[in-house]
Amino acid sequence: MSEMESITAGERENTYRFLASLYLKPPSDFVIAMIKDGSILSAITCEEKGADSSFYSGLAEFVKNAAERPGLKDELETEHSALFVLPSGVLPHEAVYLDRDQRLGGRVTMNVRQFYETAGMEITDSCIEMPDHIGMELEFMGFLCKLEKEFWDKAAISSLQKCIAFQKVFLNEHLSKWAYQCCGKVIESSTSGFYKAIAHLTMEFMKSEEEYVSELYTKTGKEGEEVCETSA
Repeated sequence: MSEMESITAGERENTYRFLASLYLKPPSDFVIAMIKDGSILSAITCEEKGADSSFYSGLAEFVKNAAERPGLKDELETEHSALFVLPSGVLPHEAVYLDRDQRLGGRVTMNVRQFYETAGMEITDSCIEMPDHIGMELEFMGFLCKLEKEFWDKAAISSLQKCIAFQKVFLNEHLSKWAYQCCGKVIESSTSGFYKAIAHLTMEFMKSEEEYVSELYTKTGKEGEEVCETSA
């Protein structure tokens, strides 16, 4: 059982980090190449990549014509800036959605930073984004999945329970409270089928994560919840 769940934790980490990278920066040359040759369609490991999902159908449609678009990289860089960098864009920060005054760097942002620190994730000086950026929150979940995999492999049960509790509380108290609304705005605002598809993937993946983490939390026991609830 632990071997299967260790593999799953690794796959979940990859998906979280993939999504995080696309919100934090425009697609890399490697991702652009995957879009153009269509391999991106098979590279994502999640239950939601069936042909009937909004994510998969939207991305497949975008990929179909991508090879014939020589300016694709510049197009997606411009779209990324318009959506996630410019003040007229989506403003992908938890504080924008959960702080009454929409104050970046205020109480909501600091609560997220404190959660990271309590879980052991450091934000380096080179990071230019605030802790409550959607890409940073997805990256944090990837970090927790990486720890979870290590704890499964080591059979470190107490640490595993705390790690899963951190995941559950962070989803419930932070990411799930606002990311759906943010992704909805991306879908409304985007002129690119690529970012619409990524927003759909984020929502579909998060729905499956909420169910999976809740089941995993119940199965592994509830130790550690008090620690992360206090810190959040």
